[in-house]
Amino acid sequence: MLSLVLMSLRRLRRAMPLLAVFCALTTVGMLRAEVAGTFPEDYLPGLKAILETALKQSPQVIAKQIELEQTAARVFGADSRRLPGVSGNLSFASNETAISSNNNTRTRDNGVFYNFGVGQSLYHWGALKNESDKARIGVLIAQKSYDEAMRALAVTLRRSYLELIVKKSLLLQMRYARDLLVAELALAEEKRKNGTLAEGDIAGRKLNLGESTYQIKKNEIEFAASRRSFARLAGMNDLAEAAIPSEVPKPRHDPAAASALLATIVRDGGRQTFQAQVSELKVRESELNYRIARVGLLPKFNASLGFSLENTTNASATSVSQQGVARQTIAVAANWNIFDGFATKGAKLEALATKRAYERQLQTVSDAALDAAQSLAQQLELDAEFMEMSDLRMGLASAQVGKFKEELAIGNIPQTAVDNVISSLKVSEFYAANARATFLAHWSEFASLVGADPVLNKIPARHDREKR
Repeated sequence: MLSLVLMSLRRLRRAMPLLAVFCALTTVGMLRAEVAGTFPEDYLPGLKAILETALKQSPQVIAKQIELEQTAARVFGADSRRLPGVSGNLSFASNETAISSNNNTRTRDNGVFYNFGVGQSLYHWGALKNESDKARIGVLIAQKSYDEAMRALAVTLRRSYLELIVKKSLLLQMRYARDLLVAELALAEEKRKNGTLAEGDIAGRKLNLGESTYQIKKNEIEFAASRRSFARLAGMNDLAEAAIPSEVPKPRHDPAAASALLATIVRDGGRQTFQAQVSELKVRESELNYRIARVGLLPKFNASLGFSLENTTNASATSVSQQGVARQTIAVAANWNIFDGFATKGAKLEALATKRAYERQLQTVSDAALDAAQSLAQQLELDAEFMEMSDLRMGLASAQVGKFKEELAIGNIPQTAVDNVISSLKVSEFYAANARATFLAHWSEFASLVGADPVLNKIPARHDREKR
């Protein structure tokens, strides 16, 4: 009965990591479903197509894919030492040997020579298996780095795309203001010709128009450079100004969803981020390095099997004999490196120190993720408040434009008054777009950090099984 109980406990203990992974996956899946439709690409269809392209052909993603392939190839090299090795050589030769003290004796080896051998490592105190495990951890680290690169790329592209929209909104507002200055200057020129306006007033208006044109050209150059940089990051040839929207749709803010996301990362202690998982894998890799170094001075046992053939002719003054020699060898050998000048001791100390360093890094990365998530959650509340105030100001400006147009229709005010309130409306539209873009950028960064990014749905589930 006691043995059955112990067996059940052992099975339960082995199943606990799988249960934890299953619970974590279920929670993350529910959170992703809860925040679905709230990311920038859900409001901006053009961004969704850019993200799909970037996740396939962005330079960063391609570089990480190559790195992943390199680490996967190293597994073959690590496993090869645990598999039998077969070698051999074949030659056709003529070798002649004479003895200086006996001129009547001569030996000649003539014909086909070959030998084949098979070697197999028998027992290396687990070092070979640990080398294979270390190579596989290297693959997992590369996979996590690849996943983190995809996540970080999506966050950066979203933020950069939103910034491009805000810059375009600012340019539109500046161009409209310049057009008003052009119209105002033309009107002033007419008044000067009629003698109702002094030359000095014309100079001031020309200066204002020149400064406005200068600022527009400067912003256009910066805007074009930002578009080129964004296109390179996304793996695209170019991104035209016309392809960028001029406004950001108003996003919805769900405080309950934000609280649920924050509770998830707080419960996990910040260790479910890809960076934390990489540090955790580095700790395991250091443990394997220590186990490998620990058995460095123990004897290693290997087996070998060989077969060879030689043809030999012996000639003397009285006789000539010819014989073929076939040799078969089966051996079990022990190789023992008894003293290596304390190299093994140094390797063990280095592995233990490296393990402590990565444990410290794991804690630092986890704490940083928690701090970032908490700061973003607080910032989102402020962003939502500022977004509401900006929308309210834009609504008031829009209402004022409607009122001024009614006054213009009945002749109570001139067109310039309407143009001025429209200019104010465009300024408020710029601030509203900036507030919405800021909220969406912070929201997508926050949701991505805690593992609810829809981009992560494109990552295979292979990573969810390595913590056993």
